[in-house]
Formats: sequence, C-alpha cells, structure tokens
Amino acid sequence: MNRNDTNSKKSMIQNIKNFKIYLNERFPLGKNSIFVLIFTLSGYIYTGLLYNSKIINQIFSKEIKVPMPWHKIVALFIIIFMFFLQLRITDEFKDYEEDLKYRAYRPVQRGVITLKALGKIGIATVIIQIILAYVIDFKIIYFMIIVWFYMFLMAKEFFIKEWLTKRILIYALSHVVIMIFITLVIVNAAQYIVLGEAENIFKFVALQWYRHNIDIALIPLFTLNYLNGIVLEIGRKTRRADEEEHGVQTYSKLWGKKKAAVILSLLFAVEYFLVILGLSYTYEKYFLFSGLVLLIILIISIYFMIKFLKKDLSGKIVESVSGLWIVFSSMGMGFLPYFVFSLIK
Repeated sequence: MNRNDTNSKKSMIQNIKNFKIYLNERFPLGKNSIFVLIFTLSGYIYTGLLYNSKIINQIFSKEIKVPMPWHKIVALFIIIFMFFLQLRITDEFKDYEEDLKYRAYRPVQRGVITLKALGKIGIATVIIQIILAYVIDFKIIYFMIIVWFYMFLMAKEFFIKEWLTKRILIYALSHVVIMIFITLVIVNAAQYIVLGEAENIFKFVALQWYRHNIDIALIPLFTLNYLNGIVLEIGRKTRRADEEEHGVQTYSKLWGKKKAAVILSLLFAVEYFLVILGLSYTYEKYFLFSGLVLLIILIISIYFMIKFLKKDLSGKIVESVSGLWIVFSSMGMGFLPYFVFSLIK
C-alpha cells in the first residue's frame, strides 16, 4: 500500500470519527432510532387497522392480520429515519451564521465536520431513499418528493426569513407542517403493502378503489403527528430563568414558563382525545386499552408540568416529559394496542 492510499484510509477513518461525534451531539442514533421506529410503526399499523375495519371487513366480512413484510418495513423505517436526518442537516445550513455567533460550541462551528461534508451525506441519503422506494412500491416517490420540496422551502425560510424569524410561533407552526408530509409517505406505503397483500389473499384487484373510505379516519393521525411536532418544539424551548441563553429564542421567554407549561399540558390533553378518536374507527378493545393506558400517562405528564412550575425545576424535565409523551401518544395510536393484543392471542 503506497503513502497516498494510507493517507486516504486515515482521512476516511477520521471523517467517520468526526461524523460519529456530530451524530452523538446533534442527532443521537439511539434516541432518534427509537422515536422513528415508533413513529413509523404506529402510522403503518394504524393505517393497516383502518384498511381492515373500513374496507376489507366491510367487503369480505373477514379480516387479515396487518402484514409485516420485514424487508418493506425496514425499508420504510430507513426512508423515514433519513428524512429526520436530512432535517437536522438542513438546519445546520440554515442556522450556521446564528450558531457561529451564539453557539460556537456546536460541532460544525468548532470545525469537527464541515457543511460540505454534511451536504454530501445528505445527498447520499436521498439516493439511498430512492433505491429503497423500489423495495416498497416506487409510487411512494411522489410523496417523498413533496417532503423534499417542503424541506427545501424550510431551508430557505419560505423566502421570508427576516419576517419569519421575528415570529417564533408562526415559524414553528410553519416548519412542523413537514410532519404531515412525512406521515403521508407512511400512510401511502401502508396502502401499497396492506391492500396489495389483501388483493393477493382474496384474489380481488380492485381494493385500491376503496382506499378513500379511510380518509376521515386518518385525520386524527395527521393531526396527532403535527401537534407532536409542536410539543417537541415547545418542550425543548421551555426553560428555567437561569437556563436561558443569549440570542436563543424560547417559549419561556416569549410567554413565560407558566404559560408555556400550561399550553403544553393542554396539547397533551388534546392529543389524548385525538388518539381516542382515532382508535374509535378501529376496534373497541384497542379504544379501551389505549384510552386507559394513555390517561395514566397524561396524568403523570401534567403532574410533572405542575412540579416544574412549583419546584422551579430544570427545563430538562419539560423536555423529557414532552419527549415521553410524544412516544406514548404515538404508540397509543396503533402500535401499542396491536402489539399487546397480538401477544394475548
């Protein structure tokens, strides 16, 4: 091996190490993998349950088990995971100057990894997603394009950066819309997989014609995922007074921490009823089970919001509670009851 090859290998190893440092600090793989897995499976299973109860059962008076072709499920998980990684990378480009000014401790700003390297990684993830779309059904590429287009608009701050950055709430509400489009990819992937499996079982090739039967029942899922994006945003930007950073806009600064905690608690309650509403379109046992489990989580979450205010606890409590609520509300919508009752059977 000549010197150039040795240097090239060393450079590659160093780049991998630098990317690992970046991921550990800005996009922890463990935490994000768990979230994306739950987010993906819950959306997929909920959609599958709706196809069972609203289409397959009504036409054939029979049900099928929600199909789990793992090569397609894994492909879908990776596609969704890479969307969230792309969002993280997009933010690095968008916020570079501001982070350089106020948050020079971050890996890009201190030179651990360059924007050019992150850009190349972003392009590589898009190529992988396109390949994986073939594994599921290439028609989902049309919905993936919608996600990429909206991500591009977000990167450009919708071409109204100066106006938007002065309005933190409108900024958040407009950016979280991306969650709806990512959910759209999951829902349509579920359509191609579940209805495709049912058509093979029943030898009936017209099930796709009935897919609009579940449109109304999908509204709770889309709304839940949108609101969970807002919960995440407010939860990570609600802090105790001594934790506020200069140059960082937070909701505790904008509203005061009491109002921020109250709004989060109200969002928890609204999402609880969305999950209940969504499951009412599926099966009674799922409705009752998730309703009870999530009610307990709701009470615990609001208890910690009150404790945050009364005991003047760290904003990390709010961030952790918000994150756990997002996980449990997503699980409650489909993944948790389906998994539990599958084990009982």
